[in-house]
Amino acid sequence: MNNKKIIFMGSPKIASDYLEALIKSNFIISAVFSQPPKKKSRGMKIIESEVHQLASKNKIEVFCPNTFDKDTIETVKKLNPDLIIVMAYGKILPKDILDLPPFGCINIHVSLLPRWRGAAPIEHSLMSGDKETGISIIQLIEKLDAGPIIIQKKVDIEDGCNKNELSQKLTEVGIKLLVETIPLIFDKKITYSDQDDNYATYANKISSLNRKINFNKSVNEVLNLIRAHSPKPGAWFTIQNERIKIIKARKSNSNGNASTILNETFDIGCNDGSIEPLILQREGKNAISKDNFLRGYSFKINDIINA
Repeated sequence: MNNKKIIFMGSPKIASDYLEALIKSNFIISAVFSQPPKKKSRGMKIIESEVHQLASKNKIEVFCPNTFDKDTIETVKKLNPDLIIVMAYGKILPKDILDLPPFGCINIHVSLLPRWRGAAPIEHSLMSGDKETGISIIQLIEKLDAGPIIIQKKVDIEDGCNKNELSQKLTEVGIKLLVETIPLIFDKKITYSDQDDNYATYANKISSLNRKINFNKSVNEVLNLIRAHSPKPGAWFTIQNERIKIIKARKSNSNGNASTILNETFDIGCNDGSIEPLILQREGKNAISKDNFLRGYSFKINDIINA
């Protein structure tokens, strides 16, 4: 197993955590593929992805193709990988790549497939109020997130758990599962299980508008939306022509009209009750507690949200 060559493909921080674990576990990472560097931050500096930075730090060759054209496919062929591991890469692999490694191409997906195929499984599991999710390691095929399942591990979603907390929990479970599973793949001790497309649901990419809070929905739906995008990028509403994010909230006992500020403590009405924001963030400001927020914010009881 120790002489098997792996290509790792990924881009963001969550993928770099997996790459770091593979390096520490002494797997041979012969090359890394990542998204091309992009202009970021106020200075618009060209910044390499977290995976790119980690690979460079560990003197691993990095490739950042814009597309999998003939030259890129030829590059992968010359690298002659035994296995390709994909985690949050951000590009679809063509069949010419999928068919190259003798042990295939595998993907780590943060849901219990076939539930929540797609770009935002963590957010959708929280928005839907799921009680469990998990890690799926699958063999990649041309159809998105639909390949045979190699192994899965369930993870409970605790009440009030937000996106960041669930992501961390899934990463811990996923890293351990991947490190344990790779030797089984190389030793051909895996039984592949086809997904049942009849049970497939889809976690479409989240837009800013998708994060706008609709207080005409139930308390649970509102709270689920808030925690699905907390702490960043944050669910938001508008009042007095200003966009305000709610980073954390809980159910309150106040009664009144939906989409309305109900009292001096800034409880907000929903269609079956109300919520109490606990941490808020004004545009261009840091997230702060409700007490600090109210010290610098002027409002009236019965002000309408999203008017």
